[in-house]
Amino acid sequence: MAIRAVRRFGEGLRRTLVLAALTAPLPVVGVTVGWFGALFASTWTDDMHAPLIVRGLVTAGQVLAVLLWVAGALWMTHALTSRPLAEAARRRARRWLGLELEVAYGGIAPVTRMATGYWWDGREYHKSEREARRRAVMNARFHDPQVRWDGLWALVAGVTVFPVTALPPVAAGVGVWLAGSGRTVIGVLILVLSLVAGASAGRIFRPVAVRFLGPNAGTRLRELETLQADLTQTQAAELERIERGLHDGAQARLVAMGMSMQAAERMVDADPEAAKAILAEARASSRAALEELRSLVRGINPPVLVERGLVDAVRALALDVPVEVTVHAAVPARPERPVESAMYFAVAELLTNVAKHAHATCVLVDLGYADRTLTASVTDDGVGGVASPAAVPRSSGAGGSSLAGGSSSAGGSSLAGGSSSAGGSSPAAAGSGLLGIARRMAAFGGRLEIDSPVGGPTRATVSVPCVL
Repeated sequence: MAIRAVRRFGEGLRRTLVLAALTAPLPVVGVTVGWFGALFASTWTDDMHAPLIVRGLVTAGQVLAVLLWVAGALWMTHALTSRPLAEAARRRARRWLGLELEVAYGGIAPVTRMATGYWWDGREYHKSEREARRRAVMNARFHDPQVRWDGLWALVAGVTVFPVTALPPVAAGVGVWLAGSGRTVIGVLILVLSLVAGASAGRIFRPVAVRFLGPNAGTRLRELETLQADLTQTQAAELERIERGLHDGAQARLVAMGMSMQAAERMVDADPEAAKAILAEARASSRAALEELRSLVRGINPPVLVERGLVDAVRALALDVPVEVTVHAAVPARPERPVESAMYFAVAELLTNVAKHAHATCVLVDLGYADRTLTASVTDDGVGGVASPAAVPRSSGAGGSSLAGGSSSAGGSSLAGGSSSAGGSSPAAAGSGLLGIARRMAAFGGRLEIDSPVGGPTRATVSVPCVL
């Protein structure tokens, strides 16, 4: 029992010293800069003989200068130390107190060239890609709401946790000095009291950690900004896809058809047979142009989805996949159109990825609705080894997958691309597509979950709350 008490006492002292070290930077830097700044500023008025109002103005300038120096020093200290010290404090809170204080820091946002020629960094537009990338790095480093919240933790802990945890060690040092200088009784008394206080001083850590070490109130705002950036980039990629489809396909055929009809018009009297042949070619071109336009429209808003709903649209989608696909559905009614469209394109993306990268022989798509949540699970017997979307870094490309189904040039995804055997795709490219699906579903309060052991099977489940 005595040994356990001694160990608990020693552990309390150790925690106190650790907390004092973790919360010391801001107050120590602030007091040091303020002290030496005040000493330096005081030299400005040495041997100064001036009217009272002038001395008052000079004193106000001295105070303002010292405050500016302190503020600048605190800002630099915050930028360099707040995040690593806050992360270290969270690890101690989890280990000592059992507190799970999970937070999310924003990464460097991808930059995308818009149709207007400007570059979008997730927050604003820039004329050059270099400037957009530089500002994206600056925004991630200095404008992340969670980093600012870490700075608030460092400031609050510096005026609460630090004095309480630093005073006992200082008092113990004073007690040792007094005992060594001949005042043994008072020195020993101060030493004992400081050690007893130090063993329990760490208790102040819990309330401050609970209040200031968790996710900040701006985290949701940052998530919404990220979703806005992703949707903006996806819209730009989709508009470019439509523009290319019209320019290279239907428009070219229509121009050629007009030229053919003009030639037929000139030849109709002189050579009717040749004119008929040209008109026949023009008619074939018109059919091809119409089919291309229909294909383009299906990629934007599939008619089967509009007319028949999600279940029949997914069944029609399964017919075009070069892998055996079985669809099980237990959805009693249609969800709202935006949710239905987002779910359809998520399933389309996952099926495309399976066909391209999973090396699967069969796929099961399970659509269900329970507890006011619409779910779609895509299970394949492929190679597996897919990384979770949360574990994959943000791509520096145009970010995510196209909502029009399939993999777009703006960062195609891979359901089984996390392993090197899965079609040779890189994990970063695979992760960016899955992360794009997850972010787009998050716009509706939904999520994407991946269960993919190495060797398979892989199961990707998209779920979103909705009312049918």
